[in-house]
This record gives sequence, C-alpha cells and structure tokens, in this order.
Amino acid sequence: MVLSIVRRRPMLLALALAAVLGAPALAAAQAPSRLAIAIPADDGSLTPYTFESGYAFMSLIYDTLLWRDTRGVARPWLARAVTRSADGRIVRVDLRPGVRWHDGRRLTAADVAFTYRFMAQRSHPRFTPQLQDIERVETDGELGVLFRLRRPSLAFEDQPLADVPILPRHLWAGLERDRRAPPGRAIGSGPYRLSSYEPGRRYRLRASRGYFRGTPSVARIDVPVIRRQDAIFDQLRRRRVDVVPVAVPPGLTPEILPGVRLAREPSYTGTMLVFNVRRRPFDRLVARRAVARALDLDAIAGNATGAPGGVVPADRGIVHPRSRWARAGVLHRYEPSAARLAFAEQGISAFRVAAPRNDPVRLAAATRVVRALTDAGARAELLELSPSDLDRALGRSGAPASFDVAVLGIPALASYDPAFLRAIFGDPRTASLNDGGYRSRAFDDLADSAVAAGTERERRELVNDELRLLARELPVVPLLFGGGTFAYRPMAYDGWVSIRGSGIVDKRSFLRAGAAQPTNGAGTDPAAGPGDLIDSSDDDGFSLVPIIIAFVVLALAGAAWWLRQRRT
Repeated sequence: MVLSIVRRRPMLLALALAAVLGAPALAAAQAPSRLAIAIPADDGSLTPYTFESGYAFMSLIYDTLLWRDTRGVARPWLARAVTRSADGRIVRVDLRPGVRWHDGRRLTAADVAFTYRFMAQRSHPRFTPQLQDIERVETDGELGVLFRLRRPSLAFEDQPLADVPILPRHLWAGLERDRRAPPGRAIGSGPYRLSSYEPGRRYRLRASRGYFRGTPSVARIDVPVIRRQDAIFDQLRRRRVDVVPVAVPPGLTPEILPGVRLAREPSYTGTMLVFNVRRRPFDRLVARRAVARALDLDAIAGNATGAPGGVVPADRGIVHPRSRWARAGVLHRYEPSAARLAFAEQGISAFRVAAPRNDPVRLAAATRVVRALTDAGARAELLELSPSDLDRALGRSGAPASFDVAVLGIPALASYDPAFLRAIFGDPRTASLNDGGYRSRAFDDLADSAVAAGTERERRELVNDELRLLARELPVVPLLFGGGTFAYRPMAYDGWVSIRGSGIVDKRSFLRAGAAQPTNGAGTDPAAGPGDLIDSSDDDGFSLVPIIIAFVVLALAGAAWWLRQRRT
C-alpha cells in the first residue's frame, strides 16, 4: 500500500503525515515564539514571598497541589489524587511522579511538607491564614503527603491546596529571618522559568521544556513594567505589547483599537471601603452606617472604571454575585436622605478617605465616594498615598494605624471560598488582612461553624449568616467588582483559556488543549468515594505514538523509494 502511495500519489504522503500528527502539531506550529504581556507595576522577584499583586505571573513559575479549572473549581495539578478519611480530618495527597524543579532536582513529598511548615512559621498575609486548620503535615514515602486537620474543613481543597505555591526545600530551608527569598532568580516547578528580571523595567520568562504537563506553547513571555494605564494601551495600539491584563478604560473598544479583542470573565477581585473602627468617628456604628447609606453603588461601579461590561456593584456583600457562595438578595441600602440627616445630627467629625495613588481603579472609586459623601453633608477629603505611605497609615509597618477610611482591594479568594473571610474579618491579632481592626465574637463563631460544617448546604446557610452580619455591623462597605475585561491581539496569540474569577493570564492558557481544558466530569471517578478527588487527565503529556507512526510511514516510504531506484 505504501509503495502504491509513493508511486501514484506523492502528495498523499504529506497529507497523511499531517493527519497522523494531528491538530496539536499544527497548533504548536502556529503558536508564537514570543509574547509581550504588560504589567502595571514592578512586582518583586516573583517568588511567593516577594510578589505583591501579580499572583498570576508568580503562578507561571510556581505550582500548587491543585489548580482551578475554567469554572474556578480546584482540580489536581501537582497532585495525582486527593482523598479524605471518613471523618474528613485526614487529607492524603499523592503527587505525580517525575516532576522536577527548574534546576533539575526532583519535587517530592518532603518539599510539600516543608512548604506548609515554613509558611506556618514564616507569616505571609495571603497564605498563612489558610493554614489554620492544619494540625500537622507528614510525609508517607517519596510521593505521599498526609494533612492532619483539627476539624473537617470543606474549604481545604480550594484553600490552601489550590492556592499555596510549593517551595523547593533545598533552596528555602535555613533561609535567614531577614531575607524574604533565597538569592538568585526564582526557582519553581511551573511551566515557565524566570530567565531575567530588571527591577522597575521588565521580566522575561522562558518555557520549561521539561514541564510535566508538556512544553508550553509560547517559548518566551516578556513582561514590561508600564505604570501608566494610558501608556499601556498606547503600547497595545502600537503592537509593542500583545495582552493588557488590566481594566479597559472608558470609551476604549475594539473599534478604536483595530485588531484587538476583548475577553470578558467575572473578576472576583473587588474594591471596598474599610473603616478604622479603633478610633473616632468610625468606632460608632451610626457613623459607619451614615457613610454606607450615602453611597449609590450602581453609580460608583459605573463611574469608577467605565469598563465595557463586567463591572458590577458589590450590593450583595463582599462575595461576587457570580460566585456560587453569593446570596440571592441585595444587602446594601442606599438612603441619601437618612445619610444627610445622620451627618447633620450625629456630630460626625471630618475624616479623610485614603486611596492608593498608583491604582487608577481604586483612586477613581475613592474620588466618587468622596463626592457622594460631600453631597450628603459629610466633611470628607480624598487623601492620595503612595503604596508605602498607605501601608504605614494602615499599620502594616508595625506602627499604630492612623487612617480614617481607606479604599482597598477585596481578595478574590473570598469569592472562590468564603473560608478566607476569616483572614479579612477575624480576630485582628491573627487575621493578617483585618486592616480596620474589626472584632466580633459573633462573626468568629459563625466563621468557625462554617469551616467545621459537615455538608455544603449547612455551610452555605452559615456563610449567608456571615454576610448578613457584616452588612449589619459594617466593618467595610463593599463597593464594586472589577470588569474582568482583558484586551489582547488575537493575531499575536489566540490560545487563551478564561478562568472564572481571574481571567486569561493563567498557566492553562499556555498548555495544549488536552491539559488546559478538562472534559466534562474531569476530576471525578465513579469508583471514588464522596471525599475523593481523582485526576482524570493522566494523558496530559505529549503522546509519542503519532510521532512513532509518522517515522514508520517515512521509513517505509524511504524503503520503497530505494527499491524503485535499484530497479531503475
């Protein structure tokens, strides 16, 4: 048959070869060798202890045990399988074999156990609060990890397993207390290596060819630091950057930016107004309520960013309306007449609304808040602060908090799983993100009960109670959730995978389709118990079978040609 193909239809050989290699090879051929993604601020050296806000870029270098799929649901990643004991208090993680760090060392259970112990001892504002329910971590052989929990925490798969990046023990063990990370470039196990970093200017990432889920489709990612939003979009217009992972400004549409496409996905990162409840006037509920009643969240959401679509008022509380944990009903009450009366009668003193100078979205929201409060009769003033000055005002540098009200971010983790609410509103002595100093025994009891709930239904009811309590006591006023609109040039790259709650700058966007998008039902096994989580994507690595078949075809064709030459 091969002789016949070679003799009579030479082009069929090329077509057959393309068919054998299939779509993955064609897709790989179309992927660019280089992609430029703008970042609006320098974000340190992109290790888990040096990044500030660029978790998405850091997660291209470091992996987690689980990773969220397109629906925002945690699925096995470094883990091959995750199982629970009957009482829910022992979580076993079996790692994938053959995973290596960027320096060639093998990733083992010892690295995982070290990471969780290290983060419990070396406080991190994002990761350490997620470890409260861990009693101890043990290894079971080279690839087995046992988490012994103080109580059955139904949130454990999402936080910390899908959020805490795993550290290489051989580099981080023995790190001095005055150092935030080991010397040299970041070393992780993720799909990209940090090949160079020029502080304040740019990052360069290169694909890890030995990545356990296959070599990433884009060989190199350049990340220029462009601080001004208008400059970022000017660089997009000039085709000097290919992706802009920030909110699209007012009036900027694909028609104005030819060749640009917008990807829209709900962003779980939001903006809130935080009261300093340690000092007057906001140690009084009546003052906090007056501010809340003066704010029209629809107007603030519409004017804060102007992004086309996706920006929503946070009128259901600190959880995004599209989150599966959101309440059905509205919690915020806009009553301008009641606010004016309170400001006139309650003797609420003058106060300042602090906002980050380098964050255009939150600065715009703060401007709108001050205008609304002034219209209601409050003596409010906008205070623009640099990141370091804002940290000092919030008391993050160790000095007492000195702010009145501050416009800050709502962590996306609260909408992925509301267990993270404890880090924002729990006891300020242990809750690292409780900038306002809010203390409530009622909230602590509800949060503890929600974590220990035996069923998702019971837990959902308790979370609703938490959101109602926060709406009554008003330690913060949730304002809006971002647009989740990302501008990109499809001619440069169009393999983006959109992750609910976080967008398109995700490691799944750079892996081949089989690894990037799980099929329906991925992550479950009909034989598994209700507490088991099994990875169904063991075939994510590139298969050698098509290549072997292609070589066989070529060899037979070569033999046929040689025989024909001999005969002539």
